[in-house]
Amino acid sequence: MAYHLRLLHQMKQLHLVFNVVKLTLAPDNPITGWKIEDYPLPIVIDREVEWEVEEILDSHWHWRRFQYLIKWKGYSHEHNS
Repeated sequence: MAYHLRLLHQMKQLHLVFNVVKLTLAPDNPITGWKIEDYPLPIVIDREVEWEVEEILDSHWHWRRFQYLIKWKGYSHEHNS
């Protein structure tokens, strides 16, 4: 079995006939044990995207200025930066 698609003129380089296997829906969770995490949305202030800081974990002096290790609010420790 195959599907014959009607595509836009801009997509004329694609083949119009696809096997049914190529057009089936993907499973909700293709990787067993993998959890999709729901992260908080950023805050937009004056058209600038910002995230909320939960805690400053560490700081050090580097090339005449401080660098900080940040724990972001709503994110796991793997996302510290």
